[in-house]
Amino acid sequence: MSLKTKELKDLLQFALDTSYEAGEILLKFQKQRQELLITDKGADGIASEADQKSEDFILNEIKQKYPKHTFLSEEDYSNNKAASFDEIKNEEFSWVIDPLDGTNNFVNGIPIYAVSIALLHYGEAVVGVVYNPTSGECFYASRSEGAFLIDFRINPFKKYKLDHKENNKEMSECIFSPAPTYTKEKTFEEQLSVFKKNILGCRAVRRLGSAALELCYVATGNFDGYWEKHLKPWDVAAAGLICMEANVALTDFNGGEYNPFDNSIIAAVNPLHKKILGKIKT
Repeated sequence: MSLKTKELKDLLQFALDTSYEAGEILLKFQKQRQELLITDKGADGIASEADQKSEDFILNEIKQKYPKHTFLSEEDYSNNKAASFDEIKNEEFSWVIDPLDGTNNFVNGIPIYAVSIALLHYGEAVVGVVYNPTSGECFYASRSEGAFLIDFRINPFKKYKLDHKENNKEMSECIFSPAPTYTKEKTFEEQLSVFKKNILGCRAVRRLGSAALELCYVATGNFDGYWEKHLKPWDVAAAGLICMEANVALTDFNGGEYNPFDNSIIAAVNPLHKKILGKIKT
């Protein structure tokens, strides 16, 4: 069952409005970050009071507007209250949310973090919004309708279409945003060796600490490529759709077709994507 254009437009507008309001909540907490309550989630990183308040607001908005929709949200999932990944894949409508992507940056006063909201229709993203309230950058997309960037702080009515044809750069001309792959089985030296091999010859590497924003910066062309492993659906669902609608090639580390429940992701415009994939697979 395909969604009607009007329905899709309304769902996107809801996600845009909700992300903006959640961003305002984060900005208020940012001013008081020295007093934030921080929760250590072990291997899953940290969460702050701001994460929870942003998530509470978003989930409340969804429950009021779309009471029959399910949801998968980072903090809610951590507390074992949300639906499982397998359940979400089979639902007609499921919202996938990261109320604060980049919590480490946020609590340290680094203005690189985002609200990420996606809507899945039977497991496939149909709406995606990634909003950085500090910069005002709002990246968004809906299925088959293109990807766009607007700036809420400068002109919320002017939008820039994100659309790539090809990236023929040599590796030495590229700026990448890759993440080392951490596993318990490998020593730090082994992991560092793999990481070095994968970025060998590029012009520069930038790590932002927000998977959603790093993917969106591939969609804008600020980064030439991004790849990471061990991500969760709320890290990539919205930004992945934005990339796809901007004609960025997405696969897993084995070259398989991307979906937001994958364990790994590579994002770059072809033919550069094929070069990166070749290095990661070897």
